[in-house]
Amino acid sequence: MKPCKAPFATLALYCAAALCTPHAAILTDASSRSATSSGLGNFHPLSVTFVSLDHGWALGTAPCKAAGACLRLAQTSNAGRSWSQQALPAKLVAAADRPVTNGLGAGKAGYTRLPAVLYGGYALNVRFANSDDGWIWGGLSTSPSAVQAELWSTTDGGETWRQVAVLPGSLAPYNGKVLDLEAAGGYAYMVAPNDAGTLSIESSPVGSSSWHLDRAPRMGQPAGGGELQAAIVLQGGNGWVLAGNDRGVTGSARLASGARTTWTNWPAPCAKVGDSFVVPAASTSSNLVTACQMGGFAYPLSKYAPPGAKLGSWWLYYSHDSGESWATGPELGPGGYPFGGLLASPSPGTVLMSYGFARSAPPAELLASFNNGHTWVSVYKGDFFYLGFTSALQGVGILQASSSDVADTQMVMTFDGAKHWSVVKF
Repeated sequence: MKPCKAPFATLALYCAAALCTPHAAILTDASSRSATSSGLGNFHPLSVTFVSLDHGWALGTAPCKAAGACLRLAQTSNAGRSWSQQALPAKLVAAADRPVTNGLGAGKAGYTRLPAVLYGGYALNVRFANSDDGWIWGGLSTSPSAVQAELWSTTDGGETWRQVAVLPGSLAPYNGKVLDLEAAGGYAYMVAPNDAGTLSIESSPVGSSSWHLDRAPRMGQPAGGGELQAAIVLQGGNGWVLAGNDRGVTGSARLASGARTTWTNWPAPCAKVGDSFVVPAASTSSNLVTACQMGGFAYPLSKYAPPGAKLGSWWLYYSHDSGESWATGPELGPGGYPFGGLLASPSPGTVLMSYGFARSAPPAELLASFNNGHTWVSVYKGDFFYLGFTSALQGVGILQASSSDVADTQMVMTFDGAKHWSVVKF
């Protein structure tokens, strides 16, 4: 499944061969085995993963008395037509459902009280490599200023889960979470910030939970601006990593040719025109698309900008050589165009783009182009924060259904290459 994540919401210790030894401790939660039930209630998805056209999982929340919204895991074997609930480890559920407040007194203006899984944004994700091997990953707030990394693995399709320690003793306490985890070609990769002020990439053969630090270029953390983010893009044996925030890219790398655990320097796609942080979408191993803002954050218009481009305008950029070089595509719109930061490309020539934000005018929507970005059509209304495609025709998206309720999310699916979308009923 090719996921595309909104980039606005950490890589690397240089790993010598002698230091690349397994270090991830496995902690078994004996309470994680339980019978599957079907009662999902009013389920709100946060993350979704499909390993085939039919088989997928969704992680989300459902209303509950204890925390207001409690963590749930759902599974489908018929392309989302029906879902059943799967058990989760008691330790993970307790940490996710634990209420976190922002330090203000109850009843005072600005007081916030949310379960940890929703505090500060959507904190947990699910990803499966096949019908057996999967992970739940992210980070849960333990206070308004501290986040605890979470990484759990399963090798039996989610029947049981084991906790995996992430960079023990090395994660930055203020941002100690797994930023992304993806799997393809028999390997899983994750990226997380460390207390050296950089980001680390780890990999493990699927099914083994034998995580190692990968050899990778230094990737820094931003000095200011919005929350640090990182994304791993895998497609057809190739891989790319991008890190940064709303002020620009702080690190980028790609898998070395023919390598599984070695990453090399890779110039970020927008480096010459403003260095904006947008996660590229890869429809094939060689075809990628991204969007670049001219000038990015506080930069002047570059001499490399397209002819006639204005400062602040957004343009599509294409690569047909696996990200080695980029060619300018069409302008997304006039200056100030409210590009939402999310791109997807299920097949060459087809591009999806989030437009606007939850409280923007006009309202947020999902736009699609079927001619390389030359013309666009609205295919769904709403503020999308996730898009993923299992094939060129079948895809899934998650959007924020309400601008005032962080727990109110919705899943939609397409079966005709993004032309039409329908709501998933849980």
